[in-house]
Amino acid sequence: MKNFIVICLAMFCQACMAQTDSTPSFVTDSLDAYVNKALADWQIPGAAVCIVKDGKVVLMKGYGVKEKDGTDKVDENTLFMIGSNTKAFTATALAMLDVEKKISMDDKVTRWIPQFKLENKAAGEQAIVRDLLCHRLGFQTFQG
Repeated sequence: MKNFIVICLAMFCQACMAQTDSTPSFVTDSLDAYVNKALADWQIPGAAVCIVKDGKVVLMKGYGVKEKDGTDKVDENTLFMIGSNTKAFTATALAMLDVEKKISMDDKVTRWIPQFKLENKAAGEQAIVRDLLCHRLGFQTFQG
């Protein structure tokens, strides 16, 4: 009988634990401190953080304000102008597709973007994906 009670108690405790918040408060407290310190150290007015684990959002939170000397707080819906960061995201996404054999860095750009053209027609026809990522096609600033 004692074993039965212990097993039932263990199962009850397990069920209770499964229903609690999946992100312990010490983790979010530590992250809050880390992000707030980084914002101060780098003199950045605000940032949004999203952590995804096993395909599920476990944390989505804004820190600081949208603009220097502003009062509008950053939240999970704040849009940022991320500028040149898109290059790193694009290169990473294409590298992942290359590993999955869904695209090749040596594919001609026109295979994927048929309307792609350069002033030098021959160069445009021969351009490969890797050329775009390595910035060796001669685009001027803001030309892309």
